[in-house]
Amino acid sequence: MDALVTVAMSVYNAAATVEHAICSIQYQSLNDWELIVIDDGSTDRTREILARMQEDPRIRIILEPSGNLGLSQRLNQCVGLARGQYIARMDADDVAYPQRLERQVRFLQEHPDIDLLGSGAVVFKGAGEVFGRYPTACTHEDICRRPWWGFPLAHPTWMGKRRWFASFPYREGHTRCEDQDLLLRSFPKSRFAALEEVLLGYRVEGMSLSNSMKGRYNFCRTLVSEVHDAASAAVAVRGVAVHALGLGRDVFRGAVGGKAWLLPYRRTEVDEANLDQWRTVWGNLNGERASH
Repeated sequence: MDALVTVAMSVYNAAATVEHAICSIQYQSLNDWELIVIDDGSTDRTREILARMQEDPRIRIILEPSGNLGLSQRLNQCVGLARGQYIARMDADDVAYPQRLERQVRFLQEHPDIDLLGSGAVVFKGAGEVFGRYPTACTHEDICRRPWWGFPLAHPTWMGKRRWFASFPYREGHTRCEDQDLLLRSFPKSRFAALEEVLLGYRVEGMSLSNSMKGRYNFCRTLVSEVHDAASAAVAVRGVAVHALGLGRDVFRGAVGGKAWLLPYRRTEVDEANLDQWRTVWGNLNGERASH
């Protein structure tokens, strides 16, 4: 059965959050979707929870026996299996707002030149505690203004043309920067955009120093690999310098007992209207789950 949107989700040891994530897709205002969930060798209760959710025929659960292969390989697998005109990203610990798919599909249909679309996102932890808003730019020019630093386009908010994802597969071996690696490789030949509207709750519990180092190192590898002229060489040099300074900051934060964050989340960026909207989404989601 074909669908307008394929939602791609790779899952690994997400027993505590995956039901919230899947239910938030089931409660979408747009019904013409399929959800592909690939379990990447979970060792907790994730598979047991997924088994309970297979009653919805729009959900395709794939339990891989091959162990933990990583996000890039599983997302490429989702793209290969997708039947939708568009592919939407979704992580197993995030929450999609009910209008997310509808709003993004409408924009992409009205703007056929756009290959990949993001949206605003509130950043939360624990039992729905909001502590910031993900920094997001809306136009292609603003999103790509500082490629040496990174692209302010939250990965779990992505929706794009299926043929774009097929043309620019995720690259294995770039752990903790799979999305930024893809954007850096593709932006000269693509058009990006983002809706300012908040359409996702992005769970961030904290990032270890080792993961911060891995993400920065792998992104610098991509910067160097994309050097092909003087301009791209300048971008690479600037990026390596910026991320070296950022790593120094992360090391200092780790030394004083703080968390290493790849991006700044400012509590002041979340206004009361966005907080009220999030409380409604979170409350309704938990209420719906309880009723079932």
